[in-house]
Amino acid sequence: MIRSEGFQKGWRERDVSDDVAGQAQAWVSLLLSGQATQADGRALSAWRGADERHEAAFRDAARLHGLARQAAGELRARETTALARPEPVAQSRRRFLVGGALAASVAGGAVLLGRAAMAPAGRAADFETAKGETRMVQLAPGVSAELNTLTRIARREDVGPRAFELLAGEALVSIDHDAAVSIFAGDGETTTSRARLSMRCLDGEVRVSCLEGAARVRSAGRIVDLPGRYSVTYDQASLAAPAPIDPIAEGAWRRGILVFRDERLGDVIEEINRYREGRIVIASASLRERRVNGTFQTNRIDQVVDQLRLAYGVSATALPGGVVLVA
Repeated sequence: MIRSEGFQKGWRERDVSDDVAGQAQAWVSLLLSGQATQADGRALSAWRGADERHEAAFRDAARLHGLARQAAGELRARETTALARPEPVAQSRRRFLVGGALAASVAGGAVLLGRAAMAPAGRAADFETAKGETRMVQLAPGVSAELNTLTRIARREDVGPRAFELLAGEALVSIDHDAAVSIFAGDGETTTSRARLSMRCLDGEVRVSCLEGAARVRSAGRIVDLPGRYSVTYDQASLAAPAPIDPIAEGAWRRGILVFRDERLGDVIEEINRYREGRIVIASASLRERRVNGTFQTNRIDQVVDQLRLAYGVSATALPGGVVLVA
């Protein structure tokens, strides 16, 4: 009986260890998916600090994910080399299906999660940019737009030949034409001609800044006339009054610069996450609420982590896939 109880106790201890390892793997998978929120970061920090075995399991899971991503990358490289050689269509299709499934399996689902995060939602985009990419596009005669990172635009030919919609992201729109242009974003519409506008549509909020000329903004059952060097914000429920723009910060991304003035660090990090591969997650609520001023170069965006260490003495844990946990 004693030997049997000891045997059962050993199995129970192993079950607990497996359970903790599974939780650690789930945490790392969530971070690598790019879908982790700041609340998730706080919950992870509490979980890691609750038991030293949690911390050890988390570090092991992060290391294993890094090896898995490396293996998946080597597998994709071999597939690319193989696909460069002619082979029967049926065999090529089988290689793609089996190899693709294996790569996703080895990477612990990170590849599939990344593709799902990049998949367009709602209206299909005619023009879009990837993370860290900018692009100049011609939307109609006399109408052009410079797209910032992670931006999607669709033509709205159902409305008119010069109508389009900013589905997500940020763009600098130039209209060198006397004919009216309709620009949809979120739950509103902006009409203008002979003007330059900076437009931003993120998380259900839209900001329209008139750099030159004038515009008219309609949303939430209201209409606002927007003069040059003024901006207006709106969402599904409200349309704010026009406010003067900051000429230095406005459109600074076109110069490869991000300018923040007395803003929450949490909001700053969310903006920075739009430019860097991976994701920075702040696990401390008080740290997220700190007001900061700063200027960052988008081509050196990872330096923000070092600046946080120097300015606030924070700790930063680097994980595979460019994920950094700050606490």
